[in-house]
Amino acid sequence: MPARLAGVLRLFVVFFALSAAAVAHAEDRFALVVGNADYEGEMLGPLKNPANDAALIAESLKKAGFEVDLVLNADLRTMKRSVQSFGKKLSAAGPGSTGLFYYSGHGFQAGGVNYLAPLGAQLQDEVDAEFEALSVDWVLGKLEGAHKGVNVVVLDACRNTALSRSISTQAQGLALMRATPRGSFISFATAPGSTATDGKGLNSPYSAAIAQQILRPGITIEAAFKNVRRAVVEATSGEQVPWDHSSLTDDVVFLPADSPAAIAAAEAASGDASKVQLELQLWNDVKDSGSAEQIQTYLEVFPQGAFAALAEARISALPGAGGTAGHSEVEKLFAQLASRATIVETPKRPHEFYSNARLREIQGDYPKARQDYMKYFAFGMPQVDPHYRFQNFLTVQEGRAGARQVYNGITQGSRDATLQFAEILLAEREERVAALTGFLKAHPDFSPALYELSRDYSAARLGQQSMTDKKEELRLLTAFMKEVEGGNFLGYFIDQQMAAEMLEDAKTRLAALSFLNQAALESPVTIKPTRSNQGWMVNLSIADRAKEIFVAKPGEEFRSTGFMQGYVDPQTGQPLAYPMFELPGNAEKMTIKVKYRDIRDEERGPYDVVFDPDMALVAGQKDILERLSSAWIAYPDKKRAYFTHLISYRCAISEVRYGLGTDEVSKTFAMPKCNPSDPHAIPRDWNKLWVTLPKGVPFLSVQLTYKDGSQSRVVRFDRP
Repeated sequence: MPARLAGVLRLFVVFFALSAAAVAHAEDRFALVVGNADYEGEMLGPLKNPANDAALIAESLKKAGFEVDLVLNADLRTMKRSVQSFGKKLSAAGPGSTGLFYYSGHGFQAGGVNYLAPLGAQLQDEVDAEFEALSVDWVLGKLEGAHKGVNVVVLDACRNTALSRSISTQAQGLALMRATPRGSFISFATAPGSTATDGKGLNSPYSAAIAQQILRPGITIEAAFKNVRRAVVEATSGEQVPWDHSSLTDDVVFLPADSPAAIAAAEAASGDASKVQLELQLWNDVKDSGSAEQIQTYLEVFPQGAFAALAEARISALPGAGGTAGHSEVEKLFAQLASRATIVETPKRPHEFYSNARLREIQGDYPKARQDYMKYFAFGMPQVDPHYRFQNFLTVQEGRAGARQVYNGITQGSRDATLQFAEILLAEREERVAALTGFLKAHPDFSPALYELSRDYSAARLGQQSMTDKKEELRLLTAFMKEVEGGNFLGYFIDQQMAAEMLEDAKTRLAALSFLNQAALESPVTIKPTRSNQGWMVNLSIADRAKEIFVAKPGEEFRSTGFMQGYVDPQTGQPLAYPMFELPGNAEKMTIKVKYRDIRDEERGPYDVVFDPDMALVAGQKDILERLSSAWIAYPDKKRAYFTHLISYRCAISEVRYGLGTDEVSKTFAMPKCNPSDPHAIPRDWNKLWVTLPKGVPFLSVQLTYKDGSQSRVVRFDRP
C-alpha cells in the first residue's frame, strides 16, 4: 500500500494520573475514537487508513474493557462537541475512571502548536490553523480538567506537504509537547520532526503494534511501548523509531491481569487478526499486481472470498489466460475508454453503446452520450453501474429534479428490477428508505439495494446515529455480505473497480460496527439501583441517545423522568433527559417498563427491566466496598481497629476474616444480620465493633466473602 501523502505522522500521548493500585473498573473505562479520512481539497487530500486504524483501535479497546464511541469523518464542530461530551462523561464517572481519546487523520504543527485537521478545514496559512483546526493542547486540557483519573490520548496524524509549504514551516511532523505533566507518559510514533510510514497493509505498523499491546494483560506502560518500538523499528527497517517521555513514579498497568477484560482478551487473542482484515489486506496486495500467480494466491487462501469472482475475472483477462471472447471484448472496450480512444462506429451490443456513452461524455459530446446511454438501457441489462454513471451525468446537466424526471420516463410501465432500483436512488432520504425497503421485500437478493439502504442508515448519511440506526445498518451490511459471499454482487457491475470500492466501504463500516454490544442492540436499557436510608435511587443506563425517558411501574401509567436542570445536549441544544427515578425502601421485586424518544423523535420500547431489591442491595454494597477498600477499617486510636464501615455494608457480606500481623486471615469477625428496611444502620444492641491489636502487632489484614460467593483480595491496614 502506498504511503499517505507526504508521510504519516503518528503521535501517541498517554496521560496517566493513577497508579496500578487504583486501576478503574471496566464499567469506568471510556474511549472516544475519531477517524478522519474523506478530506477534499488541495491542502488536505483524502486518506485511506484512518477508518481502518480507528476501527482496529476501537475493537481492541472494546476487548480491553472500554466503552467506546466511534466518530468518523468529523468537522470541527463535531470534533469539539465530541470531546466536550466525552469530558462530561469522564466528569460524571468520577476520579476512578479511565478516559482514552484516539484520533486518526491529518495533523500538522503551526507556530510550535500541534493541530488536528477536521473535515472541511479551510487552511491556507498559519493564521488559519487557530480557527479551522483543533489544537492538541485544547483536547488535553479538556481531558485533564474533566477528572483526576487516568487519561489516554492517541494522536495518529498525517502531515500534508502542500499545507506545510503554505505555512512556511521547516519542521516535519508534529512538535514535541511543551510539557510532560507529573504522572504522565507521552509517546510519539516516531522521533519529533520526523514522519512515519503507513505500512503495506490495512494498518500502519504503529497502530498494529499498539492494538496488540493494549490486549497484553499485566504489562506496564513503559514495557508495552518498548515492545511497540521494537516492532515498529523491525517493520520499517529502522526508518521509523517511536519516541516517548515519562514522568511516572509508579508502575502503571494498562490492562490488569486479573480483570474480566484481560481474561476475555486472552481467550480471543488467537482471533485478533480478523478474517475481514486478512482478506482485505491480501486482496489489496495482489489485486493490481498483474500476476496470475499472485492473484491465484488470494483464491487459494479465500476460495469463497468476497473478491473471488473478481480475482477469477482478472486472471482470465491476463494475457495467455484463455479468457472468454466476450469478456475480452468488454475489457478491450474499457481499455479504450481509459485511454480515451476509439468510438465504436456501428454499435450493436449493449456494452458497445455503454462504451460509446462513456467516451462521448469524456469528450464533451453530451447529446450523443445521452443517446447512447438511453440505447444501452433499452437492452434491460442487469448491471447497475451504468445507472450510477448516467445519474451523475444527468445531475450535472439538469440537477437532481431533472434526473428524476428523466428516470420517471425511463421506468414508466417497466417491471425491470434494475431500472426500479435506479429510479429509487434519486429520491430524498425518507422516500428512498421506504422505497428500498419495499423493493427488498420483492427482491430480497438484490445486493446493491442492501448496500444502498445500509448507507442510508450510516453515520456518513445521517451525521448522528441512533441505536436503531446502527442496528439496522449492521443488519443490512450482514445481509449484504451474505449475498457477496454467495457470489451475488459482482455480476451487477461492468466496472469491477466500482464494485470493489463499494465492497471495501461495506467491510470498513461493518468492522466499525463490530464492536457494538450485541445485548445492548437487542435491549438497550439496564438499571443500576442504589440503596440509601431514604429508599432506592434507580439509575437508567440507555445505550442510545434518549431525548426523553418514560417509566411505568406495575399497575401505573408511563411517566416522564423529567429533565436535568441546567444541562443541554451539546449537539441538539435540547435539555438532557433525567436518567433516574425513585422507589421506596420497602419496594419488592417487580418488572418495570421503560421507553424513550431517540434522536429521531421516534419512540423506542417499552423494554422490561427487573428490579430485585435483594440482588440490588448485595450488588450495590459490594460495588461500594470494592471501590472503597481503604475505608474498611478505621483506627480512632492505636489499640483498636474498628469494623463499623463493614457493619454498615453487611448486607453484601457473608463472612469477614482477618489476621493480626499476618496476611493469613484465620480469625472471623462476627456481623449482625442484614436489615433490608434500614440496611446501613448498626443495631443498637450490637456492641462488637472492634478488635484490639496486641502490643507489637504492626498491621491487620482483612478479607471479605460476599453473598454472591466471590471473595475480595486481602487488604492490609497498617497500625498508626
